[in-house]
Amino acid sequence: MKQIKVSFVIPAHNEEKIIGKALSNLYKLPYEKYEVLIGLDGCTDSTEKIAKSFSSKSKRFKYFNLKTRAGKPEVVDYLIKRAKGDIIIINDADWIFRFKDKNSLKKFFMVFRNEKIGGIAESFPVEWDENKLELANIWYKVVAYGNYFWIKSQKENFTEKVGDLSYIKEPAMFLTNIFRKKFYEKNLSLGDDFERTRDIKNKGFEIVISNEENIPRMIAIYDEIRLNDILKQKIRTGVARNQLDKKGENIKKYQFSSGTYIMVNSWKMGFSSGLYSNLWLLITIIGGIIAKFKRTDTKQGWLLRAKRK
Repeated sequence: MKQIKVSFVIPAHNEEKIIGKALSNLYKLPYEKYEVLIGLDGCTDSTEKIAKSFSSKSKRFKYFNLKTRAGKPEVVDYLIKRAKGDIIIINDADWIFRFKDKNSLKKFFMVFRNEKIGGIAESFPVEWDENKLELANIWYKVVAYGNYFWIKSQKENFTEKVGDLSYIKEPAMFLTNIFRKKFYEKNLSLGDDFERTRDIKNKGFEIVISNEENIPRMIAIYDEIRLNDILKQKIRTGVARNQLDKKGENIKKYQFSSGTYIMVNSWKMGFSSGLYSNLWLLITIIGGIIAKFKRTDTKQGWLLRAKRK
């Protein structure tokens, strides 16, 4: 059966310390029909040199220097317009696309043999990795557990299990970064991954989500997070939700139901998971309050990003 062509899209701004790991991982991908497009977003370090080295080793890798600092959504838009794959996978520079073997990878992409499926939403947080959770610092665990229960609450409330997959009944706050290129719509908000879920559902197509942790998925390269970086990220998320509110999206009900779920259910896994998850929820609320008073557009919002070591 003919393979589906896949385009990995990597926006990158001064990622010299980490991007090599993401690219090395894709270089070893046991799949025939794929390409890797790297967008250099006003880089002033050695990121371009690293991207160039991979493009020299393989024709699958191509990089584009955008010169000016445009921000992630602009870079993603630029790359998708040049992508040749039927399926787009947005791969942040600090993520690794983890896969078990060739067969699991093939099975993963076979989901798109169903023409009604338009995308695959984030099934687990990128930080949710048992090996990392043992060694990671406290703030990494706060993010991992908080996001884990946030996604779990949405799975239980807004999906329906059919076979090995769950189908999203309503967009809620699901993040979609794996999708059919033909359904892509230019979106320059800070909530582009939220809105992508809505765009595909509004076209009458399905978004699915997996309940298996070991499926091919994105895993964080890093194992340490600083409190200041979590707060910046949550301010950015708050700005994104403000942008969605202005577009008429009623997301407050999802925030309330998921927040309540976390406060009640995270303790059932143990004291530590409850403590980490509720700390995450508190920081999320604080970030949202700060975002209400910030006049931040998308370009400025992407400056609120973590600097990976």
